[in-house]
Amino acid sequence: MRLADVNIAVNSIYENVYRLCSDYITDRKPDLSISTYAEDIAYEREINKCEADAEGIPIINYPDGYLETLAIYRKIAAQMLKFDTFLMHGAVVAVKNKAWLFTAPSGTGKTTHIRLWLENIEGSYVVNGDKPLIHVGEKVTVYGTPWAGKEGMQKNVGIELAGIVFLERGIKNHIKRESFSKSLPTLVQQSYRSVNKADLEKTLNLLGRLGIKIPLYRLSCNMDKEAALTAYEVLSHDII
Repeated sequence: MRLADVNIAVNSIYENVYRLCSDYITDRKPDLSISTYAEDIAYEREINKCEADAEGIPIINYPDGYLETLAIYRKIAAQMLKFDTFLMHGAVVAVKNKAWLFTAPSGTGKTTHIRLWLENIEGSYVVNGDKPLIHVGEKVTVYGTPWAGKEGMQKNVGIELAGIVFLERGIKNHIKRESFSKSLPTLVQQSYRSVNKADLEKTLNLLGRLGIKIPLYRLSCNMDKEAALTAYEVLSHDII
């Protein structure tokens, strides 16, 4: 497959990943290879159990084929750091050739907010609904991926990232610029973090470079259509 302009050969046990990534299949020479094994699937199952216990919710017994898709993306995210590209949890919406990533803890309303863009802002479209890849080069580019959340909203494109917005619920709609130093803990929390020290340092370096290149915002919103209009008015005005 081709993700974020990197060609990846995947050797999987099950066919789920092939179906998931059908829009991203390529016949180009691979830049890297990923293989999965039974222990990778067992690891994802244990992570799912720990997360369910932590959140106090029932454990879902996902099939091995689905868990393998998570294991594959985990390995891809680790390898992508070599290409100055990292995974961030968030929903990305674009208008024409500029995109914005909205990030927040699960359940805050990222998907609801970007749907408001689709319904109220002409020409808007979703790049990825959950786990996009971000490349930090001369410009910052965000890419759609097949790992797009339960709604599956994604598009196989790379778009210039014009800003990152930290989303929170509020009574009134209000958006303001946020400093990098204040934003860093959330950026780190919402990014893929390897247990490998060198990989973690690489991620922090990429976040630092990103913070210099693009603006960061905090949006308090009440999830009506004015929330999208308020955000877009400020974000589009700030485009460099």
